[in-house]
Amino acid sequence: MKGTVVIAEYADFFEAKLAKARLTEAGFESAVLFDPATEVAPQHVTHRTVFIAVAETAAEEAAAVLAEVPKDEEAERLDAAFHHHRFSDRPAWIRYATWALVIAVPGPFAIAGLWVLWRVLQGLFP
Repeated sequence: MKGTVVIAEYADFFEAKLAKARLTEAGFESAVLFDPATEVAPQHVTHRTVFIAVAETAAEEAAAVLAEVPKDEEAERLDAAFHHHRFSDRPAWIRYATWALVIAVPGPFAIAGLWVLWRVLQGLFP
């Protein structure tokens, strides 16, 4: 593409899309360049690298945006926004419901297994 420069390379599509989102948030137009066969027939792709391209005039500033490491405060805010809580921090009704499901789902199988074992043992030792 004329007038564009590749400023970053990524090993997978997801990381490249995150980088594109960071550039868009910073006000830069960018493009994710990759071999479309990776989605359809990945076994035929020899070059799996994904590239981020921006306009030549904004290349240095965009590369600086990608070079910035997000602050820990920002990471904590994002974790809180996406509900990454420990199980013990969840409301009591969620904890009780989870334990009820853990017991209720395999419970009948355990009872049936014990019943079959009892019947087999009765048959072996009358």
